[in-house]
Amino acid sequence: MKFQTSSLRQNSFQDMNLSPVLFAALEKMSIKKPTPIQSQAIPVVMNGSDLIGIAQTGSGKTLAYALSVLTGLANKPNSRALILAPSREMAQQIYEVFLDLCKEMPVSVCLAIGGTTGSKQANQLKKNPKIIIATPGRMNDHLQTNKLLLKDVEYVVIDEADRMLDMGFAPQLKNIQATLRGNRQTLMFSASFGHNVDMIAQLFLHPKAVMIRSEQAEAPVESLKQKVLFLDRTMKNDRLLDELNATRGGVIVFTGSQESCENVGEYLKSYGFDTDLIHGGLSQGQRNRVVRAFREGEIRIMVATDLLARGLDVPHVDHVVNFDLPFQAEDFLHRIGRTARAGRNGEAITFVTPSDHRMYNKVKVYLQGAKEEQVDHSFKFIDRSKKFAKKSDAGPASKRSAGKGAPPPKKGSGKSSVNPFKKRR
Repeated sequence: MKFQTSSLRQNSFQDMNLSPVLFAALEKMSIKKPTPIQSQAIPVVMNGSDLIGIAQTGSGKTLAYALSVLTGLANKPNSRALILAPSREMAQQIYEVFLDLCKEMPVSVCLAIGGTTGSKQANQLKKNPKIIIATPGRMNDHLQTNKLLLKDVEYVVIDEADRMLDMGFAPQLKNIQATLRGNRQTLMFSASFGHNVDMIAQLFLHPKAVMIRSEQAEAPVESLKQKVLFLDRTMKNDRLLDELNATRGGVIVFTGSQESCENVGEYLKSYGFDTDLIHGGLSQGQRNRVVRAFREGEIRIMVATDLLARGLDVPHVDHVVNFDLPFQAEDFLHRIGRTARAGRNGEAITFVTPSDHRMYNKVKVYLQGAKEEQVDHSFKFIDRSKKFAKKSDAGPASKRSAGKGAPPPKKGSGKSSVNPFKKRR
């Protein structure tokens, strides 16, 4: 999809034609000056264009669309807005930002996410709230029983768009789009741009949509310091203790699975650390409790899976530890984006073991300038590709050579490039 560019920029909130009541809310939130993405995005939205904004994590994307949408709703009393986020935690956080901004506005806000009472949400949605903040799955569930829930929605926001398809939301997004009626303005925001984001843009955005892409998009912020530790897997637990003992302030320790999350969490508790853990296997109530305790400083260390790699904004996160590397390189960028947010300093520490060769090569682009330390002096990567090649040479291929030749590859094998939104014929 081809996007338009824009030279619009306002370096002061007072010059953006925002709803006057929002200035008092910004003052209470101690926000005085727009960030670069806000300076560029808000004027474009106020101009009526569809928008896709690509900017670093922690750059202020939520406020960029929240201020724009609330001003639009104030100017169009009969209009409504839908904000979609990929995770419950992120939707909850967006919900709280909107509540802070519209305390003095006649605006009702409904949060529709899984893990909470569906009937209570359904009753709130029947009252046609001005703003619906939802995960695609739960929004789609409500649409199954009430097709008119999105009546008069003129503003649609898709946050963390690059994560939507990875989490399997293509069918839900397609159904939501098909339910929308009438003219609308769509805003998409993401920390990275790729094939997934482009496919969602083709489904939702006007052909003349504007793209804003910050110069530092898809790169760590400058205030972030990074350290990479090369060590054997058996050294990780002891080294984690050393690193945590050397830190002050809030810490998020990212792990690669629920099992690893629980093991690390229990290990740290056994050494007396103020810590708790969070992953997708917990109930929504448990997850809310852990995030709340971490946000309020009741616990200093939170051990998490990539459930929290995106969207979580806790000001006192001074350190991020990548105990395990993620399964996708983009998630690494979002992990380290949990610290050094909004101009603050922060540090990210990454553990790399011999078996991490392939993923380490993928995340190296985000580790430029990082300090490296070889904890294991005999460290050497395991090159699994060579092992696989040797097995292939000695295995099935040699057997086929004695026969009539290898059969042609099956259609559909390998990585699929199919558009999940395309209709089957």
